Amino acid sequence: MSLFESSSKGLKFETIGTSHTGTVKSAPRERQQTKYGTQEPDFWPNGDPKMQILVDLQTQDRIDPSDDGERTLYVASKNLKKAIGEAIRQSGAPDLQPGGVLTISYVGNDPASKNPANPAKLYAAQYTPAASAFAPAAPAAAPSAPPIPSAPSAQAPFVAQAPAAPAHGLSDEQVAQLGQLRAAGIPAATIVTAIGATAEQIAVFDSTPF
Repeated sequence: MSLFESSSKGLKFETIGTSHTGTVKSAPRERQQTKYGTQEPDFWPNGDPKMQILVDLQTQDRIDPSDDGERTLYVASKNLKKAIGEAIRQSGAPDLQPGGVLTISYVGNDPASKNPANPAKLYAAQYTPAASAFAPAAPAAAPSAPPIPSAPSAQAPFVAQAPAAPAHGLSDEQVAQLGQLRAAGIPAATIVTAIGATAEQIAVFDSTPF
């Protein structure tokens, strides 16, 4: 790959609450960063090149009739990389792979940033791997035979019941994001918006014994 190879439009996260979802088009690739506003390769003070990961996504974003929705996610921030890595781990996948669906949300700013005027952004991510063509399909149900009459029984038959949904109503993904954002010190009001829950649901979750 050339250092300056062209890519599709880059995804932007300019305001808190911005979220983008897309289907991964190809395996992530690595490329050296350039100095801001130039095409000059950028380096760390020790001489090592500053690298970033590029992820090509097919999104529903459109800005004009000729826009095909292809976007590139530039992963240079350690916070963004951490959020994506956690989403991959939770999905059980080995990495981002073609056909998987990735959602990235800008959920707040790092309160511990050394430069409060330009704080580091905090992100939440969700990843759903693509379905495998080799995954075994569920066996087809055999045709049911006519019921066989039986003698009446005084004891009612056992009926298996599905486990009750948790009282708090949060999904596993929301619970994982809640823990991630709390660990990063994100305000409660921002967390509620970021994970699509209500303050009441989170309060019930906090009071639920595990």
